[in-house]
Amino acid sequence: MARRDRSSTPPPPQAPLPAELLGGPGAFFGRLAASEPRAWRYVAPVLLAAALSGVVYALLVRPSVGLGGSGGGFLVHATNAFGTFFLTVFGYGLMAGLGFLGAGREGRAAEVYGATFALLPPLYLLLVVLLLVLPAPELPSAASSATTFDVQRAALRAVGQSPLSRAAVALTMLGTVAQFVLAYRGFRTFTGSRRRALTGTLSPFVPVLLLTVIGFGPLLAGLF
Repeated sequence: MARRDRSSTPPPPQAPLPAELLGGPGAFFGRLAASEPRAWRYVAPVLLAAALSGVVYALLVRPSVGLGGSGGGFLVHATNAFGTFFLTVFGYGLMAGLGFLGAGREGRAAEVYGATFALLPPLYLLLVVLLLVLPAPELPSAASSATTFDVQRAALRAVGQSPLSRAAVALTMLGTVAQFVLAYRGFRTFTGSRRRALTGTLSPFVPVLLLTVIGFGPLLAGLF
């Protein structure tokens, strides 16, 4: 009889796929709450979003690469992409760590914030397509006496003022804010406490937004 009871024990509910978050956060976090905690469960969306964000940034600044005799090539593009990749992954670390401190163990911050990264790949893919299809912004002609720094600064200013650059910055910032809105919903589901949900959401909010601004720093600095 005991053997029959063990064999008839239902398996634990399966966690939803990260893409299911786009179909309804309430149902998504409800199903996730019924599954076993796994801190690394939604690392894949984080890495995918980080990789695509690196591609977007490398495509944005590519018109300025190699100007003024500064050198160019694959290594420079790869460095630009990896820098943004690293900042995105580091940002997730801030979300998971500070969210854990704010919402507690029951908040499952690593899973909640990891799942919210499912919002970003569609936005980044759209930007990649636009950057590949639309013409690059026109760069100002450099004076013969201009230094390499001056040439690159003028190029970054032109790139930063382009509609695609502004769209990329705006979409990234809005996507990040949307992540925190969804995270609050998840923390409310897991903890049942509005205070802990707010703390888990607001603790990493400003640091992550500042990190996003730093990632676009060279383009934003070109505007001033």
